[in-house]
Amino acid sequence: MLKRNDFFQASFLRNKQQKFFPTDRNNATDKVLSVALFLSVGLCFFLLLVDVAQSAPASAVKIVSLSGEVKVRRGVEETWHPAAPGTSLEEIDTILTGEASAVVLETPDGATFRLSSYAILDIADLRKITEREMFLYLMSNKVNQIPTRQEKTRLRIGNVSTVHGEPKAGSSHRAAEKDESQSWIQETNGAKALYEQRYYPNAVVKLHKILAKYPNLEDCGEIHFYLGKAFEALGKPGQARDAYKTVLERLCDNDVSKQRADEARQSIERLK
Repeated sequence: MLKRNDFFQASFLRNKQQKFFPTDRNNATDKVLSVALFLSVGLCFFLLLVDVAQSAPASAVKIVSLSGEVKVRRGVEETWHPAAPGTSLEEIDTILTGEASAVVLETPDGATFRLSSYAILDIADLRKITEREMFLYLMSNKVNQIPTRQEKTRLRIGNVSTVHGEPKAGSSHRAAEKDESQSWIQETNGAKALYEQRYYPNAVVKLHKILAKYPNLEDCGEIHFYLGKAFEALGKPGQARDAYKTVLERLCDNDVSKQRADEARQSIERLK
């Protein structure tokens, strides 16, 4: 027969087990998934912070030469200022080239970087990242995109072209779409410059950011084409094949798109 103290001790242990190990399997699964997601995101950011902390302090990027129309935006300012040779740029700055324009930059390690016409690039994109940092960024993005169990449908908000209280005007909507399309082309040209000058991990991250920023624009597979080329250059055939397959899915009826699709098919065969 159990003594009185033994009885209360056994009851206490049962209550503790029910509290920390619930019998409802669904609730337990939800808690495990939540903890796993939290730990995954936390680990990603921790490792990124470690990589940044271990890297050397960033120095300024300098404009070596330019031709045509080249502008600079400082930090969070919205105003663009004319650029000039010798100008120093920090990581929070952005540089833009107009039509038939180009600029040559000198990075902190003494290398040169050329940005051709009709392109925009954040100076922070010139800090060479490692493949590890690249995959941590991609993994954290995937984790953030996983819907919670309670979420029934994803809320998708389209482009906003009007302000509350203003009449909806077709002309203003078209103007907003035109501005967005121009920005997308300029940012894509900046990402292509990263790829062409062998900043492959940087190019992958930048291209993914463009996809997230402009989800509704039809690019006829151009972004994924350069993602495939960057992954292939990094020796990642699986990711490269997946990107090339998306190029075929987004094929448009024009010569440039068809040429990219032919190259994508050849690359898929080569990478098998």
